[in-house]
Amino acid sequence: MVWRGRQKLFRGRGPDCDSILRQSMSYTDVVLNSTCLAVSVALCSAQTNINPRDLLEEIAASERAAKVWMAEGTETGELTGEGMNLHTEMKFKAVFRDASHVRWETTGDNRTLMVCDGTDHWTYSEPGTGFYRKPVEAGQCRSQLPAFDSLIENLVSVVLVGTDHIQFEGILRDCDIIRAEYRIPASRSTSATAGTTIIHTMCIEPALRLILRDRTESWATGSNTRFIRTIAFSSYERDVKIPAEVFKFEIPTSTFLDPGPQITEADSVAADGRYRVGGGVSRPELMQNVEPSWTEEARQAGISGLVLVSFAVDAEGNPQDLTVTRGLGYGLDEKALDAVRQWRFRPGLKDGRPVAVGNLTVAVSFRLP
Repeated sequence: MVWRGRQKLFRGRGPDCDSILRQSMSYTDVVLNSTCLAVSVALCSAQTNINPRDLLEEIAASERAAKVWMAEGTETGELTGEGMNLHTEMKFKAVFRDASHVRWETTGDNRTLMVCDGTDHWTYSEPGTGFYRKPVEAGQCRSQLPAFDSLIENLVSVVLVGTDHIQFEGILRDCDIIRAEYRIPASRSTSATAGTTIIHTMCIEPALRLILRDRTESWATGSNTRFIRTIAFSSYERDVKIPAEVFKFEIPTSTFLDPGPQITEADSVAADGRYRVGGGVSRPELMQNVEPSWTEEARQAGISGLVLVSFAVDAEGNPQDLTVTRGLGYGLDEKALDAVRQWRFRPGLKDGRPVAVGNLTVAVSFRLP
């Protein structure tokens, strides 16, 4: 997916201390050389005279003030402890427009997609059993990025430990390294008596008060299990216009809606006599898939998205009682039904024998080329 209409954050950091010093030493005029050297030293001193706590407060304030933002980057994670050493790596894209319009997408060791489109909260992951859907009011819509708007809460100490550089927006950027220690007390709602220690080591571009990289190390008091998470941003933009199509939830055709927690065996038979998945009943497996065709009306109108079809599968693997539970119109709902009617399944099983299974919902995807 390509996001256009970007507004660049960077307009340059300011004088480079080393280059100013080198230039000042090349002057032959002693008076001019002395003047330039004094100016360059003053500039360099101004850049390194940083109050780390004030810097964190300014970053937190700017994060709270940002109404809309989008970011891309990489994330690595390490979980170590007795008998375990796990490592993950992925790329991410995150978009926030408001509390009900959020997108979080990852690729790499696994693919995850979470979209809040203003009405529904959708989630999907690979590998997985299907996708989930619930109203946006039923759960919080947020990305999985750290909350930089609360950098002062539970802060114990913060120091400037050096400088570094990182690739950002295609350019190598200088940054100041800030090390901040936090102690989170044990929750009163749990039986835990020990709190958590968190060390943030942040690479901060001081001119724009922007975190380019954040390494977080955390552990519970008394535990030898540690989690290290490193976020490196390749782009980060605030207050930009975000196209509406960014908040479309797109998944492959034939992906099933996951009904949620498994039901008990006593609840596995519906009122119509068909079984439901769970309680010892397996879900039918798609064996023959027919892709839906488009209508010219929908193509000309630029309509795309998902049609959700509810249906049952009999003991011979044939779909029955098809209905559209979420449609697109423009003739695409009928095209989705036509396609699913031609699908063939390996029937669901109970105690090793084929049975009719109902209460199934599947996605039929219409995507513009």
